[in-house]
Amino acid sequence: MTTSGSAASSAGTLQNPAERAVATTRAPAAVRAERRAWLIIWVAFATFCALVFAAFKFTIDYVSSAQVDQPASVLASRGQVAYSLKGSDEKTLLGARSDLGVGTVLWLDRTMATSADVQLFDDTQLKLLGGSTLELTRMEVGRFINQHSVLLTQRSGPIQYATGDAVDVAVPGGVVHLGGHGDYTVWLSGDKTRVLVYSGEARVTPSSAGNTAGSTITVSDNHRIEVDARGQVSQVADLPTQLLANADFSQRDQGWQALDVPNSALDVNGTRSWVPGPDDTGTALRVVRQSVKQEHGETGLVQQLNLDVSGFRHVWLQAWVRVDYADLSGGGTLGSEYPMMFRLKYEGPVEGSFIPWAIGLYYSNPDNRPIPPNTAVPWPQGEWKLYRVDLMDTDPANVPYRLMEFAVMGQGHSYDARVSNISLIGE
Repeated sequence: MTTSGSAASSAGTLQNPAERAVATTRAPAAVRAERRAWLIIWVAFATFCALVFAAFKFTIDYVSSAQVDQPASVLASRGQVAYSLKGSDEKTLLGARSDLGVGTVLWLDRTMATSADVQLFDDTQLKLLGGSTLELTRMEVGRFINQHSVLLTQRSGPIQYATGDAVDVAVPGGVVHLGGHGDYTVWLSGDKTRVLVYSGEARVTPSSAGNTAGSTITVSDNHRIEVDARGQVSQVADLPTQLLANADFSQRDQGWQALDVPNSALDVNGTRSWVPGPDDTGTALRVVRQSVKQEHGETGLVQQLNLDVSGFRHVWLQAWVRVDYADLSGGGTLGSEYPMMFRLKYEGPVEGSFIPWAIGLYYSNPDNRPIPPNTAVPWPQGEWKLYRVDLMDTDPANVPYRLMEFAVMGQGHSYDARVSNISLIGE
C-alpha cells in the first residue's frame, strides 16, 4: 500500500534533506537559549530574595536600634555651676536653666561651696559636688522597643549616683557599670578613680592597657575599689577607710609627732605615757600636766595628713576617752581649754579655705564658765566612754574637703586624761 505525500506531510516527517538539516542545526541554539532564560530567572529570583532579606534585616535592625535622645533635669544647684553645649568649650553659668541635652558638660568649680542635683529620664539621681566635671554622653530610649542606654563621662571630682536603671560611667582608665536601683559614689582624685558601693553592685572594666584579658571586677555593696588612669585596679576592700596611721597606738607614738606648749621657760611641759585602756588588752595615751605658774599648756600628739576626703559621705571620728582631773572650770575663761581635746585642721569646700575644728571633753563647770556651742561635751569623771562624731554632719559651707592635720591633747593649766583606740574613718 502506497502512502500519499499529503499523508506523510501530515505525519510530521521531513522528507526534504535540507529541511532536516536546518532542524538539526537549530536544536543546540534553542537549548542554550533555554539555559540562559533559566539562569536569568534564577538570578532574578536570588536578587529578589536578597532584597527581601536585606529589607527585613534593615527593618529588624532599625526597630531594635533606633533610639531617641532624652534630656536630664537640674533639680537644684548651689554656688557656681557652669555648663557647655555639645561640641563647644564655651562655659556658661547654669542660672535658672533646668533642661540638659545629650553632650552637655557640667562644670563645678570650688570658688565657693558648689553642688548640683541632676535627675535623668530613668529617675537616676546624681549629686555633683565641688570640683566635679561630667559629660552627658548618651541618654537614649528605644524608638520602637523598651530599652534604654545611659553613658556618662566623668572627668573629675566626686559624684553620687542613686540609679534607677543601669548607668555606665566612663572614667580615666576604664568604665564603671553601676547596677540599677543602687547607691554609689564615683570619685576622681588625682590619677585614681574610687568607686564606693553603698548598695547594689558595680562592675569595673579597666582599659585595655592595664587589662589585656578584658576582665571585669565586680564590687558588691559596702565595698570599694580603685582604678588608675592606666587601668591598674586595686583589690576590692571594705567600704570604711582608716585615715590615721597607728590609730590604736599599738606601736605607741610611731607616725605621730609630740605636741608641747609652751615648750619654754614660761611654764613646765606636760608628760606623755602609755598605760592600758580602755581595758587590759588595749594601749592608751595618758597626758598629765601640773602647772607651776598657772600658764596655758598643751600636751599631746599630732599627725600630718593631707588627705582628700571630698568623696566620702561620712568621716567618723571616734575614740575611747577617760578624764580624771582638770583645775579649770569648764573650758576656762575663754571656753577653749579642756583636759581632753581633739583638733582637726582641714580645707573646706572653697579652694584655699582652711577651717579649724576642735571639740573638748570636761567633767565639771562649777564657775559656770562660758562654753561656746558645739565646742565641748560633758564627760563622766574617771570613766572610760566612747566619743563619736560625723565630721561631715555640718553646714555644707564647712564640710571637710581635704584633711591637713589631726591632733589629740590635753589643754589648760593642770590636767590628767587618757585616750585610746582613735579612729578617723571615711566611708
